[in-house]
Amino acid sequence: MEWFTLWWQGLGLVGQIMACAAIPMTIVMLLQLVLMIIGAGFGEGSDNDIDSEGSVGNNDDHPANEAGSNTSSIWRIFTIRGIVAFFAIGGWAGLATLAAGVPVLWAIQIALLAGVAALLLASFIIQLALKMQDSGNLNLNNALAQVAEVYITIPPSRTKFGKVTMLLQERFVELDAVTDLDSEIRPHTKVEVVALADKGCLVVRPIAEE
Repeated sequence: MEWFTLWWQGLGLVGQIMACAAIPMTIVMLLQLVLMIIGAGFGEGSDNDIDSEGSVGNNDDHPANEAGSNTSSIWRIFTIRGIVAFFAIGGWAGLATLAAGVPVLWAIQIALLAGVAALLLASFIIQLALKMQDSGNLNLNNALAQVAEVYITIPPSRTKFGKVTMLLQERFVELDAVTDLDSEIRPHTKVEVVALADKGCLVVRPIAEE
C-alpha cells in the first residue's frame, strides 16, 4: 500500500477531498448498476399516475399534480443516483484536471461542471428508462395489504401525495401515495397499503413496530 500512500500525499488537500467524494461514490454507483441489471433498479422519479380502475397510465388530472408538479420535477433531478453521479464523476474529473497540472481553482470549476452534467444525464437516463417501461398491465389491486417504503414524504390528511416504493408483480416500482393520518409520514417508513384513493393513488398507513 506504499504506492497508495505516496499517491494520497501527492494529491494535496483539494485532491484528497475530491478523492474522498469520487472513490466511495464510484463504488456506490457500481452497486446501483448491479442492482439495476438484476432487476431492482429504476424505482425513482416515476411519471406514472394511476387511473380509477387501478391500472397505471399517464394522467395529467391527478388531484395533486398541479400543486406538486414543480416539487416533483425537482425531485426527478435530485435523485439518489443523480447525486451519486455528481460526486463520482465530478470527483474524478477534478482529480484528472489536477493531475494534468490545471490550477486548483480551474480544477474545482471543471469538477463542478462535470458533476452537474452527470447529475442531469443520470436524471435523463432514469426518466427515459421509466418511459420505456411497459406499465400497462400493472394492477394496483395487487398492492392491497402489501408493504411499501416511503420514498418522498407523504403529507397528512390527503392534502398532497407523496411517493412509495415497493415490489409489485415482480417489479420494483414507485407509486403515488396519500394517508388519512393527521401527521405526515417520513421517508424510509414502512407502510401498509390499505386502499386505493381516487385516481388509483395508494392509501397507506405506517406499520406498527412490534
